[in-house]
Amino acid sequence: MGTYKTKIVSNIICSQLCGELDNSLINEWVTTVEEQEASSTVTLNRFYDMRGINAVQLNFDELWSVSQHRLSTYESGDVTMLAFWVSTPLNYGVTRMYQSLLKDTPFKVGVFYNLDEVAGFLGVNEEILADITY
Repeated sequence: MGTYKTKIVSNIICSQLCGELDNSLINEWVTTVEEQEASSTVTLNRFYDMRGINAVQLNFDELWSVSQHRLSTYESGDVTMLAFWVSTPLNYGVTRMYQSLLKDTPFKVGVFYNLDEVAGFLGVNEEILADITY
């Protein structure tokens, strides 16, 4: 079973995912992001701390479905930066697949092992991301 925590810091939806990444966790994640988008008047970039994911129970069709759902429900159309902070080859591989599914869309996805690279991609000070309490 996985856990999902989130909060908005400045113009960034910051999220931490831990445990097993499965359809249940993905659905909670997507529902919450869509609610956060709907309640904001500005485009919100994303910071996903995926370092706590220790198992993945998703197949390609499920990941494809999530990406297509996000594209069909994303109303802004503005470029949105999605930064994934990973720590294992498993996390890296899954997020890179998601990145490839969102190629040439308003979602610009970066997958990084280092927090300073995440901060650079999002254009923010690293301390903002390092000091998040969920």
